[in-house]
Amino acid sequence: MTDRKWTMKKFGKTVVFSFFLLTGIFLVSLILSQKCLIVRQYTYRNPKIAAPIRAVQLTDLHNYQYGRDNQRLIAKIQKQKPDVIFMTGDMLNEDEDRTDILLHLVREARAIAPVYFSLGNHEVGYEKTYGEGDLTEQLEAAGAVVLEKEYVDTKIAGQEVRIGGAYGYLLPEDWKDGSEQRFLEAFVQTDRLKILLSHVPEGLLLWKSMEYWDVDLVFSGHVHGGQVRVPFVGGLFDPEEGFFPTYTRGMFSCGNGTMILSAGLGSSRGIPRVNNLPEIVVCDIVR
Repeated sequence: MTDRKWTMKKFGKTVVFSFFLLTGIFLVSLILSQKCLIVRQYTYRNPKIAAPIRAVQLTDLHNYQYGRDNQRLIAKIQKQKPDVIFMTGDMLNEDEDRTDILLHLVREARAIAPVYFSLGNHEVGYEKTYGEGDLTEQLEAAGAVVLEKEYVDTKIAGQEVRIGGAYGYLLPEDWKDGSEQRFLEAFVQTDRLKILLSHVPEGLLLWKSMEYWDVDLVFSGHVHGGQVRVPFVGGLFDPEEGFFPTYTRGMFSCGNGTMILSAGLGSSRGIPRVNNLPEIVVCDIVR
Protein backbone atom coordinates (compact mmCIF):
# COMPACT_ATOMS: atom_id res chain seq x y z
CA MET A 1 0.00 0.00 0.00
CA THR A 2 1.38 3.40 -0.94
CA ASP A 3 1.83 6.12 1.65
CA ARG A 4 -0.93 8.17 -0.03
CA LYS A 5 -3.47 5.31 0.12
CA TRP A 6 -2.52 4.55 3.73
CA THR A 7 -2.94 8.22 4.68
CA MET A 8 -6.36 8.43 2.98
CA LYS A 9 -7.50 5.23 4.71
CA LYS A 10 -6.38 6.55 8.09
CA PHE A 11 -8.12 9.85 7.40
CA GLY A 12 -11.34 8.03 6.50
CA LYS A 13 -11.26 6.01 9.70
CA THR A 14 -10.68 9.19 11.69
CA VAL A 15 -13.69 10.88 10.06
CA VAL A 16 -15.94 7.89 10.71
CA PHE A 17 -14.74 7.59 14.31
CA SER A 18 -15.24 11.33 14.90
CA PHE A 19 -18.74 11.19 13.40
CA PHE A 20 -19.87 8.35 15.66
CA LEU A 21 -18.17 9.92 18.69
CA LEU A 22 -19.87 13.28 18.17
CA THR A 23 -23.20 11.59 17.44
CA GLY A 24 -22.88 9.62 20.66
CA ILE A 25 -22.02 12.73 22.66
CA PHE A 26 -25.01 14.55 21.11
CA LEU A 27 -27.42 11.71 21.92
CA VAL A 28 -26.18 11.38 25.50
CA SER A 29 -26.48 15.15 25.96
CA LEU A 30 -29.97 15.10 24.46
CA ILE A 31 -31.13 12.32 26.80
CA LEU A 32 -29.57 13.92 29.89
CA SER A 33 -31.17 17.27 29.00
CA GLN A 34 -34.60 15.62 29.04
CA LYS A 35 -34.23 13.33 32.05
CA CYS A 36 -31.78 14.85 34.53
CA LEU A 37 -32.79 17.40 37.14
CA ILE A 38 -30.23 19.59 38.86
CA VAL A 39 -30.27 22.22 41.58
CA ARG A 40 -28.59 25.53 40.74
CA GLN A 41 -27.79 27.57 43.83
CA TYR A 42 -27.32 31.31 44.29
CA THR A 43 -26.75 33.59 47.27
CA TYR A 44 -28.24 37.08 47.27
CA ARG A 45 -27.30 39.63 49.95
CA ASN A 46 -29.45 42.50 51.13
CA PRO A 47 -29.28 44.45 54.42
CA LYS A 48 -33.09 44.82 54.54
CA ILE A 49 -33.44 41.41 56.17
CA ALA A 50 -32.08 40.20 59.50
CA ALA A 51 -32.45 36.43 58.99
CA PRO A 52 -31.99 34.24 55.91
CA ILE A 53 -34.77 33.26 53.52
CA ARG A 54 -34.46 30.23 51.25
CA ALA A 55 -36.44 30.49 48.01
CA VAL A 56 -36.98 27.82 45.37
CA GLN A 57 -37.83 28.93 41.83
CA LEU A 58 -39.59 26.74 39.27
CA THR A 59 -40.17 27.95 35.73
CA ASP A 60 -40.99 26.78 32.20
CA LEU A 61 -42.14 23.28 33.05
CA HIS A 62 -44.39 23.12 29.95
CA ASN A 63 -46.40 20.24 31.42
CA TYR A 64 -43.33 18.00 31.59
CA GLN A 65 -43.26 15.34 34.30
CA TYR A 66 -40.25 14.09 36.25
CA GLY A 67 -41.52 10.70 37.27
CA ARG A 68 -45.14 9.77 37.89
CA ASP A 69 -47.05 12.82 39.13
CA ASN A 70 -43.76 14.72 39.16
CA GLN A 71 -42.61 12.86 42.26
CA ARG A 72 -38.92 13.33 41.42
CA LEU A 73 -39.40 17.07 41.12
CA ILE A 74 -41.46 17.30 44.31
CA ALA A 75 -38.90 15.27 46.25
CA LYS A 76 -36.12 17.54 44.97
CA ILE A 77 -38.04 20.63 46.10
CA GLN A 78 -38.73 19.16 49.53
CA LYS A 79 -35.07 18.28 50.00
CA GLN A 80 -34.11 21.97 49.66
CA LYS A 81 -36.30 22.91 52.69
CA PRO A 82 -37.50 26.19 51.16
CA ASP A 83 -39.26 28.97 53.06
CA VAL A 84 -41.06 30.03 49.88
CA ILE A 85 -41.59 28.70 46.35
CA PHE A 86 -41.81 30.95 43.29
CA MET A 87 -43.31 29.71 40.01
CA THR A 88 -42.50 32.17 37.24
CA GLY A 89 -44.64 31.13 34.31
CA ASP A 90 -44.94 28.79 31.32
CA MET A 91 -45.65 25.91 33.64
CA LEU A 92 -48.15 24.51 31.11
CA ASN A 93 -48.70 24.77 27.34
CA GLU A 94 -51.06 27.33 25.88
CA ASP A 95 -52.32 24.98 23.14
CA GLU A 96 -52.97 21.99 25.42
CA ASP A 97 -56.22 21.91 27.37
CA ARG A 98 -54.63 20.28 30.37
CA THR A 99 -54.09 21.75 33.83
CA ASP A 100 -53.91 18.63 35.99
CA ILE A 101 -50.10 18.35 35.92
CA LEU A 102 -49.64 21.94 37.05
CA LEU A 103 -52.40 21.91 39.65
CA HIS A 104 -51.10 18.70 41.23
CA LEU A 105 -47.63 20.24 41.44
CA VAL A 106 -48.99 23.41 43.03
CA ARG A 107 -50.89 21.41 45.66
CA GLU A 108 -47.83 19.32 46.49
CA ALA A 109 -45.54 22.38 46.57
CA ARG A 110 -47.99 24.27 48.80
CA ALA A 111 -47.68 21.45 51.34
CA ILE A 112 -43.96 22.27 51.52
CA ALA A 113 -43.99 26.11 51.55
CA PRO A 114 -46.08 29.10 50.43
CA VAL A 115 -46.37 29.26 46.63
CA TYR A 116 -46.39 32.51 44.63
CA PHE A 117 -47.20 32.28 40.93
CA SER A 118 -46.67 34.77 38.10
CA LEU A 119 -48.00 34.25 34.61
CA GLY A 120 -45.94 33.53 31.50
CA ASN A 121 -46.91 33.83 27.86
CA HIS A 122 -48.30 30.28 27.89
CA GLU A 123 -50.62 30.96 30.84
CA VAL A 124 -51.78 34.18 29.17
CA GLY A 125 -52.36 32.31 25.91
CA TYR A 126 -54.12 29.48 27.71
CA GLU A 127 -56.58 31.85 29.37
CA LYS A 128 -57.34 33.54 26.05
CA THR A 129 -58.10 30.15 24.47
CA TYR A 130 -59.82 28.29 27.28
CA GLY A 131 -61.34 30.97 29.47
CA GLU A 132 -60.21 34.31 30.85
CA GLY A 133 -59.49 34.04 34.57
CA ASP A 134 -60.34 30.34 34.79
CA LEU A 135 -56.72 29.21 35.17
CA THR A 136 -56.05 31.83 37.83
CA GLU A 137 -59.04 30.59 39.82
CA GLN A 138 -57.82 26.99 39.57
CA LEU A 139 -54.31 27.93 40.70
CA GLU A 140 -55.66 29.86 43.67
CA ALA A 141 -57.92 26.96 44.60
CA ALA A 142 -54.85 24.68 44.53
CA GLY A 143 -53.11 26.96 47.02
CA ALA A 144 -51.01 29.41 44.98
CA VAL A 145 -51.04 33.18 45.36
CA VAL A 146 -51.33 34.37 41.75
CA LEU A 147 -49.81 37.80 41.09
CA GLU A 148 -50.53 39.55 37.80
CA LYS A 149 -49.73 43.24 38.14
CA GLU A 150 -50.36 42.75 41.84
CA TYR A 151 -48.26 42.51 44.98
CA VAL A 152 -48.61 41.35 48.57
CA ASP A 153 -46.85 42.45 51.73
CA THR A 154 -46.08 39.41 53.84
CA LYS A 155 -43.60 37.74 56.15
CA ILE A 156 -41.35 34.93 54.92
CA ALA A 157 -39.21 33.22 57.57
CA GLY A 158 -40.13 36.11 59.86
CA GLN A 159 -38.83 38.75 57.43
CA GLU A 160 -40.90 41.60 55.97
CA VAL A 161 -41.02 41.30 52.17
CA ARG A 162 -43.09 42.60 49.28
CA ILE A 163 -43.69 40.04 46.52
CA GLY A 164 -45.08 41.16 43.18
CA GLY A 165 -45.69 39.57 39.82
CA ALA A 166 -46.25 40.89 36.31
CA TYR A 167 -46.13 39.53 32.79
CA GLY A 168 -44.68 41.97 30.23
CA TYR A 169 -41.57 43.88 29.27
CA LEU A 170 -41.96 46.28 32.23
CA LEU A 171 -40.43 49.24 30.46
CA PRO A 172 -40.49 52.74 31.99
CA GLU A 173 -42.29 54.18 28.95
CA ASP A 174 -46.04 53.75 28.50
CA TRP A 175 -46.63 50.30 27.05
CA LYS A 176 -50.03 49.19 25.83
CA ASP A 177 -52.46 50.58 28.43
CA GLY A 178 -49.86 51.75 30.94
CA SER A 179 -50.93 49.14 33.52
CA GLU A 180 -47.38 47.75 33.85
CA GLN A 181 -46.03 51.18 34.73
CA ARG A 182 -48.80 51.90 37.23
CA PHE A 183 -48.20 48.56 38.91
CA LEU A 184 -44.45 49.11 39.22
CA GLU A 185 -44.81 52.69 40.42
CA ALA A 186 -46.92 51.38 43.32
CA PHE A 187 -44.81 48.24 43.85
CA VAL A 188 -41.55 50.08 44.54
CA GLN A 189 -43.07 52.35 47.23
CA THR A 190 -41.88 50.41 50.27
CA ASP A 191 -38.87 49.91 52.54
CA ARG A 192 -39.43 46.15 52.57
CA LEU A 193 -37.31 43.75 50.52
CA LYS A 194 -38.91 43.91 47.06
CA ILE A 195 -39.07 40.60 45.14
CA LEU A 196 -40.53 40.65 41.63
CA LEU A 197 -41.62 37.58 39.66
CA SER A 198 -41.40 38.43 35.97
CA HIS A 199 -41.44 35.68 33.35
CA VAL A 200 -39.86 37.71 30.53
CA PRO A 201 -36.35 39.01 31.38
CA GLU A 202 -35.51 41.04 28.28
CA GLY A 203 -37.14 44.36 29.20
CA LEU A 204 -35.68 44.46 32.69
CA LEU A 205 -32.23 43.08 31.88
CA LEU A 206 -31.39 43.41 28.19
CA TRP A 207 -33.15 46.77 27.74
CA LYS A 208 -32.03 47.89 31.21
CA SER A 209 -35.37 48.93 32.70
CA MET A 210 -34.07 47.59 36.03
CA GLU A 211 -31.95 50.72 36.09
CA TYR A 212 -35.20 52.70 36.26
CA TRP A 213 -37.34 50.57 38.58
CA ASP A 214 -36.12 50.30 42.18
CA VAL A 215 -36.55 46.54 42.55
CA ASP A 216 -34.24 44.50 44.77
CA LEU A 217 -34.51 40.97 43.37
CA VAL A 218 -36.17 39.58 40.23
CA PHE A 219 -36.85 35.93 39.38
CA SER A 220 -37.28 35.26 35.67
CA GLY A 221 -37.27 32.48 33.04
CA HIS A 222 -38.67 32.26 29.49
CA VAL A 223 -35.46 31.68 27.52
CA HIS A 224 -34.90 28.01 28.55
CA GLY A 225 -31.17 28.62 28.97
CA GLY A 226 -30.93 29.20 25.23
CA GLN A 227 -32.60 25.80 24.59
CA VAL A 228 -29.44 24.35 23.00
CA ARG A 229 -26.17 25.22 24.72
CA VAL A 230 -23.11 25.33 22.49
CA PRO A 231 -19.85 24.42 24.30
CA PHE A 232 -17.66 27.47 25.04
CA VAL A 233 -20.35 29.74 23.50
CA GLY A 234 -23.53 29.48 25.56
CA GLY A 235 -27.21 29.45 24.69
CA LEU A 236 -28.22 29.20 21.06
CA PHE A 237 -31.61 30.90 20.90
CA ASP A 238 -33.96 33.26 22.74
CA PRO A 239 -37.47 33.89 21.35
CA GLU A 240 -37.08 37.64 21.95
CA GLU A 241 -33.42 38.29 21.05
CA GLY A 242 -32.84 35.57 18.45
CA PHE A 243 -29.67 33.56 17.99
CA PHE A 244 -26.82 33.65 20.53
CA PRO A 245 -28.63 35.81 23.10
CA THR A 246 -26.81 37.89 25.69
CA TYR A 247 -28.52 36.44 28.76
CA THR A 248 -29.72 32.85 29.06
CA ARG A 249 -29.20 31.82 32.69
CA GLY A 250 -27.42 33.04 35.79
CA MET A 251 -27.38 35.85 38.32
CA PHE A 252 -27.03 39.38 36.94
CA SER A 253 -26.80 42.87 38.42
CA CYS A 254 -28.47 45.81 36.73
CA GLY A 255 -28.78 49.22 38.33
CA ASN A 256 -29.38 48.63 42.04
CA GLY A 257 -31.19 45.36 41.41
CA THR A 258 -30.33 41.71 40.82
CA MET A 259 -31.99 39.20 38.49
CA ILE A 260 -31.88 35.44 38.79
CA LEU A 261 -32.60 33.98 35.36
CA SER A 262 -33.39 30.27 35.42
CA ALA A 263 -32.86 27.89 32.50
CA GLY A 264 -36.09 26.20 33.59
CA LEU A 265 -37.44 22.69 33.51
CA GLY A 266 -39.02 21.98 30.12
CA SER A 267 -38.82 22.61 26.39
CA SER A 268 -40.73 24.35 23.68
CA ARG A 269 -42.51 21.88 21.46
CA GLY A 270 -40.41 20.73 18.53
CA ILE A 271 -37.15 22.11 19.94
CA PRO A 272 -35.52 19.75 22.47
CA ARG A 273 -33.04 20.85 25.11
CA VAL A 274 -29.48 19.84 24.24
CA ASN A 275 -26.47 20.17 26.57
CA ASN A 276 -28.84 22.06 28.84
CA LEU A 277 -29.78 20.26 32.06
CA PRO A 278 -33.20 21.13 33.52
CA GLU A 279 -32.90 22.94 36.81
CA ILE A 280 -34.66 24.18 39.87
CA VAL A 281 -33.15 27.30 41.40
CA VAL A 282 -32.38 27.69 45.08
CA CYS A 283 -31.66 31.23 46.22
CA ASP A 284 -30.46 31.92 49.75
CA ILE A 285 -31.37 35.51 50.57
CA VAL A 286 -29.08 36.66 53.38
CA ARG A 287 -28.03 39.84 55.09
